[in-house]
Amino acid sequence: MMNEVTSIETEHEPDAEDLSPLPDDRIGAFSSYSLAADLLKLHEIYAGYIERIPPDAWIRRTERRAAGWTLLETLAHLDAIATIFNLSIEQALAHQPIQIAGFTTRHDLRALNRKAIDERMMLGYNVLSESFLDSLRYTARLASALSYSQLATTVEHPYFSGRPTIAELVGTSLVHAGMVHGSQLAVGTRMQPIWNFYDPGMMRRQLTRAFHMVGLAYWPERGGTLHATLVFQIDGQGGGRWFVRIDPSGGEGRLGTVRTADVTLTFASADLLCRVVTMQTEIWPLFLLRKLHIRGNPILATRMSRLFILT
Repeated sequence: MMNEVTSIETEHEPDAEDLSPLPDDRIGAFSSYSLAADLLKLHEIYAGYIERIPPDAWIRRTERRAAGWTLLETLAHLDAIATIFNLSIEQALAHQPIQIAGFTTRHDLRALNRKAIDERMMLGYNVLSESFLDSLRYTARLASALSYSQLATTVEHPYFSGRPTIAELVGTSLVHAGMVHGSQLAVGTRMQPIWNFYDPGMMRRQLTRAFHMVGLAYWPERGGTLHATLVFQIDGQGGGRWFVRIDPSGGEGRLGTVRTADVTLTFASADLLCRVVTMQTEIWPLFLLRKLHIRGNPILATRMSRLFILT
């Protein structure tokens, strides 16, 4: 692992241009260097995580509801989506349209997830673990070689309503494994969520990638004529300020501040935000405990999951 990290650091030192593949990327969340380094860090975290899971734990549920995925199903899903994003990045770099069997629009996502999980279940946790970890390493190799123009190239992708850049495709792969499903293995194993192993810099980069993903994932057909700006203030280490702007043409998420907002949500920590997003914690208990402050339109705050959720 250390050899892989060192090779990226020595062969691809970040420069001023590389730190800004997207207009608002002041912290380098979408540079080839940081994407590759964070993917290798995520690989390291997951490798240590998986080796601590006893063989008899893979049948445990990762959610508190009876219909939730098992640990093995979650691992199969992580492997499937990492593979899909690697294929998408390869196709985008070859200037080909994104074509994934059974995935024409994001309405197909639920069925695609189930099919991909079922196809992988017979492989077992050892094979799936190695496949998933190999996919993270491969994404890191792809990211480390991306030029400025490649990072900024936009594509059509069935996962989104907007047009992500290739940098955002890589970032979404990082967020999917490192945040969206970062607590499911923890529920099944009583370990810390994945994001609690991030240093503050990586946490802030991951949040920046996540809010970009959220903006691109907005459902205009659900929002209708809605025009709104949602601000997220996150206190503590790795925190900062982000906003998501939506209108009938689509959405965008960015790092930074805006002059006016329809609703502002202030979280006491990045961990609390991640727990709310992954549905491990509900909003209203945090509000009553004053670990979350909501200013502006509370009704809009309650609609957020429907406006942005992908499945």
